[in-house]
Amino acid sequence: MVSDLRRRLEEDAPLSGDIIRVDTFLNHQLDTRLIAQIGGALAKAFRGKKVTKVLTSESSGIPIACFTAHELGVPAVYAKRFMTGYMDSDVYAAEVHSFSLEKSFTLRVSKRCLDRNDVVLLVDDILSNGQDVLGLLEIVAKAGAEAAGVGVAIEKANKDGGRVLRQMGIPLYSVVTVEVEDGELRFL
Repeated sequence: MVSDLRRRLEEDAPLSGDIIRVDTFLNHQLDTRLIAQIGGALAKAFRGKKVTKVLTSESSGIPIACFTAHELGVPAVYAKRFMTGYMDSDVYAAEVHSFSLEKSFTLRVSKRCLDRNDVVLLVDDILSNGQDVLGLLEIVAKAGAEAAGVGVAIEKANKDGGRVLRQMGIPLYSVVTVEVEDGELRFL
């Protein structure tokens, strides 16, 4: 499985500065076979944690969260970046800054979707600076729930996200870990 993701990164993921373009298989056009493998690997890494919900943020993490949740037999929840008319107005919220989009957002999860009885696995496609994950951890804390850990398809080792989570004592599982330097992708 790691070899399938690595191969796709080598063959189909051009770099745009330090941004890894995974839009042809992970977050625009979806290679569902590959995403199912990633979800299976994340579920396996956290199977013993008694996870009750898988949480991600809108929108790139949603496919991976769905396949992970399916493997664990639990619901997938995603934090919305915008309030909509059909979303419950009673929400847990956290402000995050997206470096790739150069914007700040408020992540929102309905209070009907998370509570103090939940053990939550946070999932995302790429862990870079970790701002979305930190926002999701804030939402989990506001709900009084427990964070089982964080699972990502790709961790950028030369960014702060993984280091910060490990310093916080948050279990982190990355399917593939890379460094992006001088226009090159290097696997660790």
